[in-house]
Amino acid sequence: MRSEGKSEVRSQKSEVRSQRSAVSGQQSAVSSQRSAVSSQRSAANFLA
Repeated sequence: MRSEGKSEVRSQKSEVRSQRSAVSGQQSAVSSQRSAVSSQRSAANFLA
């Protein structure tokens, strides 16, 4: 009974870790998209 509870807590912790890493990955993707947009804008200004 006790060992089952421990393994459940472990799986929940690993799930939280995977969710956090997914969130950080989404944030880095958003920042890379923003930098791409800003570089496109500067290129448009340069051409104009």
